[in-house]
Amino acid sequence: MEKLKIWVSRQPIKTALLRLILIGTIISAFLILLFLILWNFLLNSFYQYIATKWFIGGVSLYIGGMIVGSFVILYVVMMITAHFFYQVKLQSPLTQLRFGVTKIQKQDLDFSLKSTSNDELGSLVQAFEAMRQELRDALQTAWRLADDQKQVNAAFAHDLRTPMTVLQGNVELLELQEGQLDTETLKDMKHQLDRINTFIETMSHLSSIQNIHLNPSRVTPTHLDKILRDEVDQLTDHKTIRWTVKTFIQPDSKPILSMATVLEIFDNQITNAFRFAKSKVVINLTIKKDHFEMTVFNDGQQLSSSELSNAKLPYFSTHRAGRHFGVGMYICDQLCQAHQGHFTIQNCDDGNGVRTKAFLNYLD
Repeated sequence: MEKLKIWVSRQPIKTALLRLILIGTIISAFLILLFLILWNFLLNSFYQYIATKWFIGGVSLYIGGMIVGSFVILYVVMMITAHFFYQVKLQSPLTQLRFGVTKIQKQDLDFSLKSTSNDELGSLVQAFEAMRQELRDALQTAWRLADDQKQVNAAFAHDLRTPMTVLQGNVELLELQEGQLDTETLKDMKHQLDRINTFIETMSHLSSIQNIHLNPSRVTPTHLDKILRDEVDQLTDHKTIRWTVKTFIQPDSKPILSMATVLEIFDNQITNAFRFAKSKVVINLTIKKDHFEMTVFNDGQQLSSSELSNAKLPYFSTHRAGRHFGVGMYICDQLCQAHQGHFTIQNCDDGNGVRTKAFLNYLD
């Protein structure tokens, strides 16, 4: 019986059903034939009595017994066959699918389904499991974006409070001066307004990044290196810059990247490195067969464990920074994820400086 279950479980549903019906029919025919032989033998034992005293009733009993007995045997065999088919081919996948539907209705996606067969229902279970994983990933992304937006809004409101308080104080001061124009106060008010405009522009940029549309294009390793070098040349800084380029593909290869995204990530890495470096910035570019890496070192002070954990949060800052640098690192992290990669911030192993690394998979 166990071998039969294994054999049936490996068959497609339609094939298994047809073969089980054929097997059930053969078994039914054999049992019906055996029943008819026994029934005929039983009635022959009473032939003398039936033939002389109950001929018509005996004939009716003989024919009716054959029909009813054959039908009962056929019904029982087919019921057993149907139950066997359901138990082997349908019970497990249907149970899993009902379990999955119940979990999803309860908004619980922390479960998994495992197909126990290679037939059509097994494929359906696999497709359902793939759908669950995609749905869970989509919801996690939505929750993360919503949480990031809350953090951005909270940080924006906190940073906006300072210039608004200064502006409010300056307005009250001007009201007390009774018409006398204070140039310094006006300059301070203009500076605070510039800060507010900067915050608003940053907020708009962060919102656009969360819905970014990549524009992929093909680029050779040499052209990619030149574009990034030109980007650094546009930044005026007195730090020493050292370049390292490692290429593991053919010079005429043209991997697909979103260059606007690459440049924005690289610009934020370089800007952050220049801001915190003491004297030296090291840039390592690694171009491999399936991905591209941009690693930027600076020889500034290392980050604490708390700073490393929070450095990619929007508007994160430290007491050592005169300006926020969490926006740039947050942007790098979001853009790397959009480019099917990831972004990391680590202290250098030699105890001197910080390393940021952008890992970008090539686009299709």
